[in-house]
Amino acid sequence: MSIRVRETIRQHQLVSFFLIAFGWSWAYDGIVFLTVGSSPRILIRGLIRAWGPLIAGVTVIWASDGDLRTYLGQVTKWRVRPRWYVLAIGLPFLLNGTLAVSVVHLFNGGTVQIAPSPWWYYIAGFLVVLFLAGGLEEFGWRGFAQPRLQERYTALTAAIGIGFVWALWHLPLFYLFDVPAYDASGFWTSYLFTLIVESITYAWFFNSTNGGLLFPMLAHSLGNLPPLVEPVGDAGQVAQYTPELLSILLVAVLATYYGRKYLSASHPEPRIPGATTDTGTD
Repeated sequence: MSIRVRETIRQHQLVSFFLIAFGWSWAYDGIVFLTVGSSPRILIRGLIRAWGPLIAGVTVIWASDGDLRTYLGQVTKWRVRPRWYVLAIGLPFLLNGTLAVSVVHLFNGGTVQIAPSPWWYYIAGFLVVLFLAGGLEEFGWRGFAQPRLQERYTALTAAIGIGFVWALWHLPLFYLFDVPAYDASGFWTSYLFTLIVESITYAWFFNSTNGGLLFPMLAHSLGNLPPLVEPVGDAGQVAQYTPELLSILLVAVLATYYGRKYLSASHPEPRIPGATTDTGTD
């Protein structure tokens, strides 16, 4: 990498991060679409594209002469109070929505069914997402972008912005591939809303555990799993809107109790993991 390119990256770290993350993942999407078509296997479609944010973060840290060991070491901050493990494991099932809909449907006299997938499928899926796919995105969105943006804006504003960009990063999956989970008609409504709420929640995990990247990674990986239970028949409007109402309530509680500035009791240390003294101009 030339000195001029490295200097440009060092001076424009956030812009460089987003360009590299989008460039890697969208270029991969285009290659898969042109060579395999609109119905590739999930391993072909999902794994390598998910590495974009991690590769972007590592590239910018390296080009800026930052500390890669500190940056990557965020995942080793696991000695926290047990409640953060409980929250990181439990909240994804609530935010996923199907569990909340099923519970309300059950209380309304309806019935639910256990998902037909075998137990090992969930364990294997969780481990693959955590170590090879979506969990690695957190090195970029929370591990790189969140600390830098919240130096200029509140943590809440930074998380909302990242959630919007995070959703846009998924855009090719909605319009290039035939995947039931990525329905183009729901991108600008339910999907965008979901990722903004998740971004705020993961920022709360990250800041509240003093920059512990493990907890957003756990929540992200569990949130990508298929539902464990599903309602049978029409669950009704009250049940269908329960996940959105719970999400709004969660964000309101976090912003009120912890405050918009940090979404935690204090700012995590180090404030920008792996960064040099000069973090760039944007």
